[in-house]
Amino acid sequence: MSIPVSKYLYQNVIWKGLYYVASFLLNILIARQFKADVSGSIYYLISIFAFVHLLLSISLESGLIFFGAKKQIDHGKLLIISMIWTFLAALFLLFFTLFLRLDYPNIDKELFVNSILFFVIGNMLSSYGTALFYSQNNFVIPNLINLSVTIILILLLPYNNKSIFSLIDSSNYFYIYFFGFLVQGIVTLTLFPIFSKEKMSFAILRRDEIAKLLRFSLFAWSGNIIFFLLYRIDYWFVEKYCTPLELGNYIQVSKLAQLFFLVPSMFAGAIFPLTAAGNKSVILEWLGITSRFFLFIYSIICLVLVATGHWLFPLIFGESFIYMHTIFILFVPGILSLSTLYTITAFNGGNNRIKQNILGSLFALTIVITLNILLIPKYGAPAAAAICSVGYLSYYIYLLYQLKKSENIRLSSFFILQISDIARFRRQLKSDKSN
Repeated sequence: MSIPVSKYLYQNVIWKGLYYVASFLLNILIARQFKADVSGSIYYLISIFAFVHLLLSISLESGLIFFGAKKQIDHGKLLIISMIWTFLAALFLLFFTLFLRLDYPNIDKELFVNSILFFVIGNMLSSYGTALFYSQNNFVIPNLINLSVTIILILLLPYNNKSIFSLIDSSNYFYIYFFGFLVQGIVTLTLFPIFSKEKMSFAILRRDEIAKLLRFSLFAWSGNIIFFLLYRIDYWFVEKYCTPLELGNYIQVSKLAQLFFLVPSMFAGAIFPLTAAGNKSVILEWLGITSRFFLFIYSIICLVLVATGHWLFPLIFGESFIYMHTIFILFVPGILSLSTLYTITAFNGGNNRIKQNILGSLFALTIVITLNILLIPKYGAPAAAAICSVGYLSYYIYLLYQLKKSENIRLSSFFILQISDIARFRRQLKSDKSN
């Protein structure tokens, strides 16, 4: 009996979608409350923390999903190794922050130390717990946890320096904000053994299990580092050569672009474990259909925002976001490329073809770094947006070419939306439901 792919895709889309909508609402409220310069500094700091998290996590979550979905390693063992690795990373990070003089110019020293600990440790726990849930095709609980924490952070946000709790104001809100990541992670990993679909044996991994888990995770880790730099290295150049106001506007466009990646990333989150579990032919059908839909719908949305963004963006985010429209226009080709790229990288990961993802992102990163060095010092944030588009488009073309070679598919199946697609989409749903 095959796995009903549509059921799990819908679960991930609905619940993760609700979480991302809440996150975007929180992002808008923070931007309006703290303006472009302050919110930009906070989000720039988060990008640094996210890189630290990536380095310390060694992308263990990729191995958890892959071997958990294939049922090659017991989930109890995977849970234990997740807890052990997080504990070791927490000790290292604690030593790193206490004994080295770390700070950030526009952020209070105490907030910096607490926020990096809360963010990194919390995200490790959350990513590992979510990976274990996903490996059992449970896409509801981890996203429900994330949604609940985000709603709480929205309710606690001070408006005009006043919160529903008198002890929380603009000066200490971000302590609560970063603490939310830790709460989110602890709850997610704690609930997994309670809601696990399988009886687990809590034991230490054997040497051969550790070897294959680390081999897979570290390979994915190298690719994720390259992709992270491809996705975020522009922040460092914009922060160095532009004003805090321009940085805030640029990061806000980047976060707006993430809205376009929500549904593709949700599909990708389900495609990885489902492909790893042996649903290759069904997933290939979904890849073509969803890519055509994403490209068609997102092209229309981008055209609308290009036409209205000059007044719409300041209206939504606040008057300090006056540069968003120009930056967004230059970001559009990158948005369209990356929105259809997520599912392909997930498909490659589920088929143990991470090497293709790594080579493609490394090729694109080389282009982005070279152009950043040459153009951003002179042309600023608009150049950074255009360069990102070039990099993402290069990555997309490379992966499409590799997919065509390995699966012998027609490239037109990823671009040209047809009227018959709706009927094919419905047939695919009925096929999944009948299974």
